[in-house]
Amino acid sequence: MEVVIHVIVKIIYIIAIPVLRIIYPTKVVWENKAASQAVMKKSCLVYSNHTGYSDGLFMTSLLTRYNVYIFVGRDWYEKKKLNWLFRNLRYIPIDRQQMDTSWIYKGVETLEKGRSIYFFPEGHTSKDGNMLDFKPGFLMLAKQSGVPLIPICIDNKMKPFHFTRIIIGEPQYPNLKEEGRPSAVLKKYAAECKTSVLLLKKKYGNPKFATAESKAAEAKVAE
Repeated sequence: MEVVIHVIVKIIYIIAIPVLRIIYPTKVVWENKAASQAVMKKSCLVYSNHTGYSDGLFMTSLLTRYNVYIFVGRDWYEKKKLNWLFRNLRYIPIDRQQMDTSWIYKGVETLEKGRSIYFFPEGHTSKDGNMLDFKPGFLMLAKQSGVPLIPICIDNKMKPFHFTRIIIGEPQYPNLKEEGRPSAVLKKYAAECKTSVLLLKKKYGNPKFATAESKAAEAKVAE
């Protein structure tokens, strides 16, 4: 029965992808398409800002050709109406309420199989358009697996039948094993990852959706 459900979910998902593209029209902008695609076809850690609840479903469908998996909060993963969907698609549960390290092992295992993982480092959706601080936990996967990072900026909140620009940045290879207290090193690079997303928004985003934070990104890098 489980196999039948899995096949049905896959068929529904394949049908849903073009429908999602109609409901959420987008323009994808690549900073360096050849370099980013080469990395994403192998194994990498993809991260972006988090504008709304539809981000996860849409972004995995947008990047489906790259076998991208995505972490989802266990509180959502275990909802009865959604669990059948999450279990049969590329979703990995993570407990945001308690100390849980199982997601690290599952994440490393997924990356070692040549797949990529998508992360929303903010942990929650931002309410006012300004990004929340990036939690450094997602970089533990990059540190243990040694895979490169791909930053993505969702230029504005996804709304049905409203145009959204998706900006995909160049591959990044941070030295996560540099000298220093591990937690401090990860926190430092998490802040730099947030700045990377803000810079993508500043350079390639629609000026209409610019924020004071994105406008100040270049000045922050220059410091």
